Amino acid sequence: MGQSSNFSMKGYSDNDERVVPETKLFSAVLAQAAHDIFSDHVDKIDKNQALNFLTEDSYHLRMICDLAGRDAGYVRRKIRAKLLE
Repeated sequence: MGQSSNFSMKGYSDNDERVVPETKLFSAVLAQAAHDIFSDHVDKIDKNQALNFLTEDSYHLRMICDLAGRDAGYVRRKIRAKLLE
């Protein structure tokens, strides 16, 4: 899985020693969901699950974003904007 510049750490790069492994893990969860939405080779059901996960204001998205050091509202807005392109 490649890195996504859309989910940058609040001032930290993923190679920064101050970023704990768990933060990288939850960042990867968000990046994988974004990848699943926009990839042609992903099954429709997986695409829809990723889409629902990243666009709905759910407890799980807020928790994952918090653990990844991201703002859930920002993530949702960016995904929605990308979908409208």
